[in-house]
Amino acid sequence: MQYASFVQVKILDRNDSPPSFTEFHTEYTISEDVPVGTLVAKVKAVDPDLPGIIAYSLVAGDEGKFTLESSTGNLKLKDTLDREQKDRYRVQVRASDGVQSADVVLTILKTVLYWDVN
Repeated sequence: MQYASFVQVKILDRNDSPPSFTEFHTEYTISEDVPVGTLVAKVKAVDPDLPGIIAYSLVAGDEGKFTLESSTGNLKLKDTLDREQKDRYRVQVRASDGVQSADVVLTILKTVLYWDVN
């Protein structure tokens, strides 16, 4: 007597790779007279361990001047800027897949297009 069995094995991807940032610059320029809510930068990361949802967060350097949308990577102005007080920010952004994460530092430079508005 012989018996035959079939076993189906489904191999799942292990979450062993952190997200990586793509399609972004590390330096952005913004005029000090732009209104609160203005899009300053957009960061994007991909996770090689698909499917994965990436959440973005500000880690350091924003000093209450910027906000980052966790689902889109949109960095927006949260408060007005004054070039005399500070002319650049180094904002650390983190992309996380819930297990692993990666960071990038963006430099935001404030400029005056024609005159100092403050």
